[in-house]
Amino acid sequence: MTSQSEEKKVQQMYFIHGAEDLLILESQDEIRKSSYAQGFTERSRFYFNAKSNWDEVFAELKSPSLFSDKKIIEINLPLGRPGKTGSAALLELMEMLTDDHLLILVCGKLEKSVIKTKWFKAYSSKARVIECKKVYPSQMPGWISKRLRDKGLSIDKDALEMFVALTEGNLFAAMQSIDRLMLMKIVQKVTLDDVNDCVADGAHFDLFQLTDAAISSNNTRTFNILRRLQKEGMEPFEVMRVINYEIRKLFNISLDASSGNSIKQSMDRAKIWQSKQQMIGSFFNRINHQHMESILGQACSVDKVIKGASKGDPWDEIGSLLYMITSPQRKTA
Repeated sequence: MTSQSEEKKVQQMYFIHGAEDLLILESQDEIRKSSYAQGFTERSRFYFNAKSNWDEVFAELKSPSLFSDKKIIEINLPLGRPGKTGSAALLELMEMLTDDHLLILVCGKLEKSVIKTKWFKAYSSKARVIECKKVYPSQMPGWISKRLRDKGLSIDKDALEMFVALTEGNLFAAMQSIDRLMLMKIVQKVTLDDVNDCVADGAHFDLFQLTDAAISSNNTRTFNILRRLQKEGMEPFEVMRVINYEIRKLFNISLDASSGNSIKQSMDRAKIWQSKQQMIGSFFNRINHQHMESILGQACSVDKVIKGASKGDPWDEIGSLLYMITSPQRKTA
């Protein structure tokens, strides 16, 4: 197994799995960036569970590319359980790939029983495997120091202790703060004053209040926070990193529930904190899986605008996305 995705030459198959969503998202972004530079400019994304029909993947694999000769097929399997039909489909899919295809399989944390399956052994033996292990609170100082070091910065001991305390073990908040430190153009070493100026300003905490307000259908508070973040100089990609994180969790719950589980069961399987289950449960009382797919589609559109692949104003597109999340929907299915 490898824990890095930075190799320049892209592989034909990747297998990303683990407990840390931020690291999974970063690995996906790094692979997409590298593959895009090598001509893989078209991407199709699928979300499956044990009861899904995989025919659309085979249809996509056989269909000619509209914009390029090379395409990325990205399969998200949150629980790592494709079922009997999906397992066979995945094994067949591996044999159909050509040099013009790049297959990325993305799973969450895998149970031991999954690691013993035929499909796991076959796929992991041929793919570049990227395991995104949980970063525990005791590991946060080392994780932050390494991230800063990778960007050419060191950090004072007192500053590091303050950094860890303020981000409270939240990997997303820590990553947001590191991005903001980089915008400050700090030379060589991060000091306690730098941490006070950047991390303690509370902007990254507003990001998580933003998503909570949207999921709670509090339209006024959601857009007040969004305007404040924009006014304070927050970049659209910083906002979307957290929104995408929340949408990924919500979509996985919705997908799991669509296979017959209750929302409570799906939230427990997704390890949603008890303190947030009422809020998220109420969210799913308002929407169906089809609307959740529309939200995911809009999130993809926002990312394209931010990256310059589509025209539009990133803030307007983020606003449209948040409106889709906050607006009550009549649940019909």
